[in-house]
Amino acid sequence: MIICNYCQAQQLDGTIFCTVCGASLIHTQPQRQTTASLNRAASEAAQLIEDQATVLPAPASATTGPAIVLVVLSSGRRIELPAAPELIIGRKDQQRGFFPDVDFSLDGGYDAGVSRRHARIVRFDNGYMLEDLGSSNGTFLNRQRVPPGQPVQLQHGDEVQFGMLLARFELSS
Repeated sequence: MIICNYCQAQQLDGTIFCTVCGASLIHTQPQRQTTASLNRAASEAAQLIEDQATVLPAPASATTGPAIVLVVLSSGRRIELPAAPELIIGRKDQQRGFFPDVDFSLDGGYDAGVSRRHARIVRFDNGYMLEDLGSSNGTFLNRQRVPPGQPVQLQHGDEVQFGMLLARFELSS
């Protein structure tokens, strides 16, 4: 077994990238857990907690309008989206420094054909719009293809498909 140096997740021998955090495992050697290494890790964690004791709380967000949630239907994972004028949906790419607002990497996004910059949700006066950003495998709203660059209105309960990944759009107050 290989232990990821970044997140400490166990990986199978021969794995190139960590399946949890995406870190490169090429230079990682299999580590044997000993009492000394576990004690050292515990003391480092205690020091990290002590160093972070002065962390300030996050500022209160000024939410205007209902909160939005994407529910991944294959797993049931609920992704609460921040109140922002625009949210980019796709897959993260650490090597190229791309981190979308909604990351479907952990939901099998790569295998489902989700592009790195797949679509976006835009807030406007009366609700939300969905726009395909020229994705390779398309965006579908209630089983109808969304033409790239042509925003369509989203309603509570709409099914949105990014490539082959199916999600439900929900509004909550």
